[in-house]
Amino acid sequence: MEGFTPYHKPSAKPRRIAEIKTGDDQIQVVGTVVDKKESELIIDDGSGRLPVLFEEPGLPKEIEVGSKVRVFGTPLNVEEAHELHAEIIQKLDGLDLGLYREARHEIKKFEKELEQYEDS
Repeated sequence: MEGFTPYHKPSAKPRRIAEIKTGDDQIQVVGTVVDKKESELIIDDGSGRLPVLFEEPGLPKEIEVGSKVRVFGTPLNVEEAHELHAEIIQKLDGLDLGLYREARHEIKKFEKELEQYEDS
């Protein structure tokens, strides 16, 4: 179809909780569940804690306090803080969070160097 541009949902940007920005659209956060209620989890990634809300009560049945998770969703500002409205919650109990953080740090360094190279 000529002139047709299909809707493309932006990919979720990896964020540390402390790095969540007001203008973020879709993000992904990796952390440990520190509290669980019927329709809310609280996750901690070492940089802060974040309430994660989901519409279906009991949705993450296999996720318990202490579980490592990756959450994809939309952040909202609430009383000068953030909460994340989850679309996808993945259990990642086999993940080494220290190694994950180290890898994310190296990726950011590489991306910054690449930007500098492209600008020159």
